[in-house]
Amino acid sequence: MLAAVGYSAADAAALRAFALTVPDDALDAAFAACLERHGGARPPAPSDTVLYARLLERSQWGTNAWLESLAATWLDCQQHGSSPTLPAAACTRLLEAVHATLHADGRPPGNAECDILMATAKLTQAVQAMLASASFERLDLRLAAGEGVDPLTGLPTRAQFVHTLERRMNSAEHKPVGLVLLHLAWGGGGPQQLSAQRDRLRRQLSDAMSSALRPGDMLCSIADQEWALIMPDLKSTGQVQLAARRLIEICEQLREHGTPQLRGSIHAGTACAPGDGDTAHDLEHAARAALLRAIRAGVPVVCFHTDMIARMEHEIDLERDIARTITHPPFQLWLQPQIRLDNGHCAGAEALLRWQRVDGEWVSPQQIIDIAGRLGLMPELSRWLLGQAVRMLSELDAQGLEIPVSLNLVAEDLHDEELPQLVAQTLATWRVPPARLVLEVTEGALISDRDRAGRVIQALRALGCGVSLDDFGTGFSSFAYMRDLPVSELKIDQLFVRDMLRSSRDHAIVATVQALAHGFGMRVVAEGVEDQPTADELRRMGCDTAQGFLYARAMPAADFVPWVQARNAE
Repeated sequence: MLAAVGYSAADAAALRAFALTVPDDALDAAFAACLERHGGARPPAPSDTVLYARLLERSQWGTNAWLESLAATWLDCQQHGSSPTLPAAACTRLLEAVHATLHADGRPPGNAECDILMATAKLTQAVQAMLASASFERLDLRLAAGEGVDPLTGLPTRAQFVHTLERRMNSAEHKPVGLVLLHLAWGGGGPQQLSAQRDRLRRQLSDAMSSALRPGDMLCSIADQEWALIMPDLKSTGQVQLAARRLIEICEQLREHGTPQLRGSIHAGTACAPGDGDTAHDLEHAARAALLRAIRAGVPVVCFHTDMIARMEHEIDLERDIARTITHPPFQLWLQPQIRLDNGHCAGAEALLRWQRVDGEWVSPQQIIDIAGRLGLMPELSRWLLGQAVRMLSELDAQGLEIPVSLNLVAEDLHDEELPQLVAQTLATWRVPPARLVLEVTEGALISDRDRAGRVIQALRALGCGVSLDDFGTGFSSFAYMRDLPVSELKIDQLFVRDMLRSSRDHAIVATVQALAHGFGMRVVAEGVEDQPTADELRRMGCDTAQGFLYARAMPAADFVPWVQARNAE
């Protein structure tokens, strides 16, 4: 299990060094603080405490004896009624505690600390997989005693799934077999208060999906949030993808109309034998790799293909680089000009994240943010971005360019009610007026916790910073945010701007949005301006500012200053 997540001798050495240098009580205290922060005042169950104690035996981390002891402890916890989510929650808190312990003195961590953090991440990932496997093995034993049907959904359970898939794969006919793994990630609402609704939804989803199967297909409930569909006797591999999309469509419709308060996401991964695997284990591994890709990419369905494993290894390599360098990252902030449409001068800039690796590969900003989020490093990345943007403003001031710079915020930033204080301290350190910093938010960042995000935005505006509503028009609640939030600027998404001269609908949307924004006293920026006729029409409409390749792509600060000076001198 450790080898499957890339846990190496170097990782084991890093954790041994951690065990030898950090006092036991420091890690225990950090772990307890993480539990309290996420679990409130409610004390853990006695069975939970036993698992926590076993998990914190860091002198034994990674040994076979420790792993076996953890598995036995977890099975005892299940017998005493511990939540199925306990291993995932405990491992997450452990990773947070190690991170907090490494940062206890306030100094930036070096390579050794980053190695420890990465090793802990691999270890906790392996522990979660191992404990899940232990649960399934116990389930298989119960099935051997005759418990072959999930009592909640009425579907075959995981053991039946494994048995049937193996039988299909080993049949003498060797006919093609398709496999769909479907995962429902629960969203809003606490697991305790919504458990009844979730059980009801699982039953409804299982019934609805069962009614859409071909004769001979087998749908199984293999976990609380997961189903598997075995499709024997395929005539075309395309049947598997169509089936996956149909199941997701059924789930989405039922969830939206049945229990809309249970927000979340539904994803599927597919694989086909014999091309994607010669054994039941290999076929499930391929489908699960595709499912993981679908979840990470935020898309409904991904079909397994042979280069997916290489792509996963590449992502692990990126994760390692980011974890090692997050306190002194090799990233850069580049600036893309924003042009006043009335006089053609540069009126501001958007700071955009850039990273070119040593091998010359450019990594996209969204990929950097996604990886930092998965590793729990988004707070560090956000602090670095804020510090770099404000320092850049100070340097622009020194060269006589007193223009605002916009910086994108992510959802996690808007959930941090200490963000305004951090912004104020950073601005004071570099002696930059708050009005020079514009913080951009998207509807996607607002939607998960609108009330808290609203408080953060109110505090930022009270501080004197600008707040821009980015990608406006791409969500269903955009106009409500315009009405309810004290934003100072609105950015019309390039989706509408790019084709506004060829689409009367896009033209009407742009004209309506900019007029409405001006009615609210907001400055309007049009994104994605790529040709002069579009810029001319935006100016005729009364739009304030434009941004796009017509003027310039994002560029390093060293190139930005002479570019602005030359343009504004025209």
